Amino acid sequence: MRTIEIDEEVYSFLQAQAKAWIEEPNDVLRRLLLTEPTHRDEGALLPLIKAGLLQPAERLMWKRPRLGRVHYATVLPDGRLQLANGEAFTKPSPACKALSKQETDGWSAWHRLPDNTSLKDLRAEARRRGVAI
Repeated sequence: MRTIEIDEEVYSFLQAQAKAWIEEPNDVLRRLLLTEPTHRDEGALLPLIKAGLLQPAERLMWKRPRLGRVHYATVLPDGRLQLANGEAFTKPSPACKALSKQETDGWSAWHRLPDNTSLKDLRAEARRRGVAI
């Protein structure tokens, strides 16, 4: 087996992309580099975009008052969240984990600017409208 060296930033990215308790960094690399893109690569926010509840390029905010931190993300056209550092995530919770290094309910954490509506509330509204999420 060959060995490659990666820096901490790349390793953190691989950890953030890993499916919890299932994938190791090599598994993530195989998935990202050796598979064809599929509809599963679309982000979890895509149904909210299609329902008109979110717009591409809208900003999301995660306030962490006890730590005095505020994080921002942007909604991408394919329904992914992009953090300020350029990392993109298909689901809200892994985006939170990449920032906090702990499991966090991203649907409750992320809020749409400027009206402060949580993704959880937007998802509930989509379900009320009959949108499959």
